[in-house]
Formats: sequence, C-alpha cells, structure tokens
Amino acid sequence: MSIHKKNQHFGTLDLIMLVVLCGTVSSVIGASVAGLLHDNRPGRAKSSAEALALQIRQQREHSNQAFVLSSSRSPASASDHMVPPLTDGQIGKDPWGRAYFYSVLGEPTDQNPTIVVWSEGPDGRMETDISELSDKNPEAFRFKGDDVGFVSKSKF
Repeated sequence: MSIHKKNQHFGTLDLIMLVVLCGTVSSVIGASVAGLLHDNRPGRAKSSAEALALQIRQQREHSNQAFVLSSSRSPASASDHMVPPLTDGQIGKDPWGRAYFYSVLGEPTDQNPTIVVWSEGPDGRMETDISELSDKNPEAFRFKGDDVGFVSKSKF
C-alpha cells in the first residue's frame, strides 16, 4: 500500500487570493468602524436649531394674529389669547444636553424679524459674539469655533 501525499504549500495564486480576501475584509471592517466613529451631533444641532427658529417664527405670527383678533374685543376677553412674543432666551436641548439659545432681532412688533438659534457646541463655551449679527446683512454672519446655529432671515 502506498500512500500518496500531496504537496501542500501555498502557490502564488493562493497567496494572491489570500491577500485580496484580507484586504476586502479589512476595508469592510474599516468602513464600518469609521461610520461608528463619525460624530453627527453638529449636523443634528444645526437641523434642530433650524426647526426651533421656525417654531419661534410661528409662535410670533400666532401672537400677532391673536393681537389683531383681540383688538375688536374687550380687554378682558383679549387677555386669554395674548401670548407675549419671544425675543431672547433658551429653548430645547442640544445634542450635548445643554439648552439652545435664541434671539429675535428688531422690535417686538416686527412682522418678519431675523431669528437666530444657536448651541454652544461640544465644549459648552460661547465663542460667537451674537451682537455682531446685523439685521441688515444676516447672511454674512458666521458662527465661530465649535458653536452651531441657524439664522432665519425674514420672509420678505
């Protein structure tokens, strides 16, 4: 009885296939890990700031409409519908668990004011000077450092 042993070693083709397979597996794993490590909180903060600015604008429009409707009523009945227009303050929570800040530029009676909503970002320090925001040219305003926000220009 003779037992034939096969010559068991890697050939060039086997080695090339092994390298290609290892490269493919490592690129798939690397892409998955990179996706997990990417922090999308600044993007979520900007989207939330935009939504909050829209809510503030809607609240102000509702306040103005209630005032117009109440002008034909007696003061006692009008007080139930009056909501003071928002001007400055804090609203909601950013992705880092801190409050968003907002400011409405112009007079409280302005029909279409510029509204700015911002977060102090991951470090929790305000690096942007909101007083630099001009109602005349709001599109030129840029947030500084890691601050994130949204400037809602007037409709008209």
